[in-house]
Amino acid sequence: MSLERNDKITFTAALLSAIKFLFFYWMIWVIFFEIARLVFLFTNYSEWEQAGTMEGLRSLLYGLRMDMSMAAYLAIPVILFILISYPFPFFRRAVLYKIYTSILLILIVLVLISDIGLYKAWGSRIDASPLKYFSNPKEMWASVSNLPIFWILFGYVIVVWILVKLFIRFIQWGVSHLKQERFKWLQVASLLLIGGLFIIPMRGGFQLAPINQSTVYFSQSNFANLATLNAPWNFMYSINHNVESGVNPFVFFKNDLSEKIKDSLFISQRKTESVISKKTSGHPNVILIIWESFTSKVIDSVFERKEITPGFNRLKNEGTYFSNIYASGDRTDKGIVAVLSGYPSQPTTSIVKVPSKAAKLPSLGKLLKDDGYHTAFYYGGELEFANIKAYLLQAGYQQFISIDDFDKKDRNSKWGAHDGVVEKRLQSNINKMQQPFFVSWLTLSSHEPFETPMAPYFHGKDDKSLFLNSLHYTDSCVSAFITFAKSQPWWSNTIIMVVADHGHRIPRSDRKENDFKIPILMTGGAISKNETVRNVGGQTDLPATLWGQLKHGKPNPFPWSKDLLDSSTLHWAYFSFNNGFGFVSDSSMFIHDNVGNRMIESRGRVDSFQARRGKAFLQSSFQDYLDK
Repeated sequence: MSLERNDKITFTAALLSAIKFLFFYWMIWVIFFEIARLVFLFTNYSEWEQAGTMEGLRSLLYGLRMDMSMAAYLAIPVILFILISYPFPFFRRAVLYKIYTSILLILIVLVLISDIGLYKAWGSRIDASPLKYFSNPKEMWASVSNLPIFWILFGYVIVVWILVKLFIRFIQWGVSHLKQERFKWLQVASLLLIGGLFIIPMRGGFQLAPINQSTVYFSQSNFANLATLNAPWNFMYSINHNVESGVNPFVFFKNDLSEKIKDSLFISQRKTESVISKKTSGHPNVILIIWESFTSKVIDSVFERKEITPGFNRLKNEGTYFSNIYASGDRTDKGIVAVLSGYPSQPTTSIVKVPSKAAKLPSLGKLLKDDGYHTAFYYGGELEFANIKAYLLQAGYQQFISIDDFDKKDRNSKWGAHDGVVEKRLQSNINKMQQPFFVSWLTLSSHEPFETPMAPYFHGKDDKSLFLNSLHYTDSCVSAFITFAKSQPWWSNTIIMVVADHGHRIPRSDRKENDFKIPILMTGGAISKNETVRNVGGQTDLPATLWGQLKHGKPNPFPWSKDLLDSSTLHWAYFSFNNGFGFVSDSSMFIHDNVGNRMIESRGRVDSFQARRGKAFLQSSFQDYLDK
């Protein structure tokens, strides 16, 4: 009897030691992720303060479910190791658990550090989006090389080393208490049952649907909601739920209703105002300048008592200036397609990444080439970045000038050749071009790391000062080119359009819509009207607007683009970002969070009809992307 009782005690002690080790292993990861959330909050303290101190602290509570879910996933291999150790004692060695945990820490801390940096740059938590840029390591390095890389890596190594030491001490204690002398198979059965209970935190609880981002959203503050996300969980979820499955994740209505609402946004009686001089030939030259990160926030603005873009401030009074325009997306690859094809950006992907889909888009280059134009594209960097060159080749460009066309001494930017170098090459080449020509110039100097080859105009070393300095430099290059163009014989028969590829989070604004607001300027000797058009429009409206001037009265070949000079069209703009979209009219604006499926910002009177328009546009445009 005494022996039987001792056996029971031995079995219970052995089982409890395994359960205790598993529970504490899981809990240590949960605590670690909560601390990581606190670090995220403190590294974005200004936004935390704006959201409210208590809202930020509540994110610790609401994000706990996602932390417990991620920790449960990490604990599953430990359960398997313990189970396998019964028939194979080798798996009882602490070194296996130490190696496994060390690898996790190396990867997870890397994700957490990257998440903090990406949020500061993009305003969204880390997901699979950065993986799309891994095929271009040079450009990736150019984007981050302005950061204190050595100190970041040094801090990363120190943090990982400290964490590994702490985790190893716990593992050594836990594994040393694992006892498996008797009743091995009964212990296996018991642990299988207990391990199965980990499904509950993995799913985020007992609810019908597994946990997702919207499960932990709780606040009217978008920052507080984003803070609830567990960065490694969000990263893995994004990879496992990619949008290339062919299923539209943004379905709000039946497809026919969605299409009907979307089509109503493009109704037109074709009452286009001509701003082209009557002296202009039927085939005026077109120069399209796509300005990197040219946000409207800097136009007519002063920093350190000096104008940021004095050249553009003057130029916008020398043509038709559209002052209320919104970029379609937040990346160059999305902006290029919006400007040249009038195609809206997708929140979770980019059509330029899929050449077979992008090839089906209409484009200004292709249409003008077919109309007898010589087409050329100028860029100081690598056009292969983000698969842009494949799109441009299919978009009708015949000539390309990019990084390999410049001497090594002129590749004076981490991206390639600075805007001043490209501008001089464009000056040199353009007089040799066959007319009519369609030339596009994508600038690069105002991209991170915001370096310029000239003495600083603004003297700070912070990101804002560097960014504004880079915009001022590009402004001088664009102004110099237009001054040159005015002296050329082809000036009187030329349209120059200036547009941003996207806006920027700098300078900081309290409204997300301002980060997407950009200018469009139509100038040149062929433009006869100096006016400011204040109606709301989108970056995607540029091709239809230009086409309306070049081919007055002919059908618009860009189905997702409307003519900004057509007085019969509705005034609205749509933009998208990783977690949602914005819809703007002359009198109102709202931003919709796709994850929480709710409105997170608004101004003016936003009624249900307005909200339906934005949702229908997202649904129809993404379905169009999938169907191509």
